[in-house]
Amino acid sequence: MDPQTLHIAFGPGALDFLIEQLRRNPPGDALFTFPDYTIRFYCDPSIPGSDGRLDHVGTRQETRVLMAYSLPNGILPPDVTTLVNLSFEEILRCYERDCYLAAVALCGRTIETVVGGVYQQLKGVHPSDEQGSKPGIRDIIKYLGTNGYQFPPGTKEKIDAIALHRNMAIHGNLVIPTVDEARSVIYLTKDVLRIAAERAAQPPTASQVHS
Repeated sequence: MDPQTLHIAFGPGALDFLIEQLRRNPPGDALFTFPDYTIRFYCDPSIPGSDGRLDHVGTRQETRVLMAYSLPNGILPPDVTTLVNLSFEEILRCYERDCYLAAVALCGRTIETVVGGVYQQLKGVHPSDEQGSKPGIRDIIKYLGTNGYQFPPGTKEKIDAIALHRNMAIHGNLVIPTVDEARSVIYLTKDVLRIAAERAAQPPTASQVHS
């Protein structure tokens, strides 16, 4: 099926119900509820002739247009890129379904994955494969900074904010993140992913390395 086409199938009874509702005077609404959302059909007399209008607003529009992001191929190791993109897609699906705890937790994991990928690209070994104690995300950021990966001002603060919300979601008290908290963390995550991808695409030079 064409992914740009909205496909809706009706059984004979549902089609009769739809026609009956729309032909009422005044016209009524016909609601069809699905697991992820409800579709509403209604008559708007202000629409001319045989035209129609798609009133598509809400979280799905936000996730498909404003929040959407895909880490480009060829910048980080392929397995890292695949995992990051799958994880971010899952974050958006969780947000659409009001699963804010899961969305926030996945944001923290996704940032750890992409930053670990940049570390692996620079050092040649993934943080999880280091001998001895494994570097945490702050250790990784510090290592990148001392080896020429100077992220734009505010990036560390964004990562810290994501980590704080992630830790509160997983280890904090029994309070579910609100929709506004989840939305903020997702936009921060998208911004950090974009910054990490842009920075990783520009290998550090000797003049950028700080001791």
